[in-house]
Amino acid sequence: MKKTFILSSLLNYQKIIALLSLVLLMALGACNQNSGNDEPIPSDKGLTTLVKSQEEYDRAMNARTKAQGIPFTIENVSREGNVLTVKVKGGCSPESFKAVWSGVEIMIYPPTIHLALLHETAEVFGCPVDREHTLKIDVTKVVGEGDHSNTTFVVYNGSKEQDTTLNPDGSVSNK
Repeated sequence: MKKTFILSSLLNYQKIIALLSLVLLMALGACNQNSGNDEPIPSDKGLTTLVKSQEEYDRAMNARTKAQGIPFTIENVSREGNVLTVKVKGGCSPESFKAVWSGVEIMIYPPTIHLALLHETAEVFGCPVDREHTLKIDVTKVVGEGDHSNTTFVVYNGSKEQDTTLNPDGSVSNK
C-alpha cells in the first residue's frame, strides 16, 4: 500500500513539474515578444521594388532603345551598405518605379551587377518631367545577404539609353 502511494505521489509530482515547465516556457515566450519599445522590425516600406527576372530585364532593355514609356533621367546613384540610392528626375512617384535584375552577376573583379530601372504606371501622360524622386533599392532582396561593397552596379534607364555606373569606391560615371 505504501509503495502504491509513493509511486502515485511521484507520478503526480512529475505531472506538476511538467505543467509548471510548460507554463514557464509560455511566460518566457510572451516576454520575448516585441513590446514596441524595441527597435522597429525592418520592413520594405520606402524601398523600391526589386525583382529578378531575365524576361523583364530583356523587355526593359529593348524598350529603352525605342524610348517607350514615361521619360525620366537618372541624376545620381550612391550606396549605403547594401542599399542603393538612385536620384531620378521625372516620373509620377517613387512608388511607380521598379528595378529589375537579370539574375546574372559578372564575377570578374570587381563583381558587376546590371539593373534596369523602370517607371510603371497606368498613366501615360501627366507626370512632370522636372519632379525629383529618391529611390532606395535593397540589393540583398535578390542578390542575397553579404557584403556587396566591392560590387560595381550598372543602373540602366528603362525609358531611354542612359547608363549610370556606381563603382566600389563610390565614384559614378554616366554614358
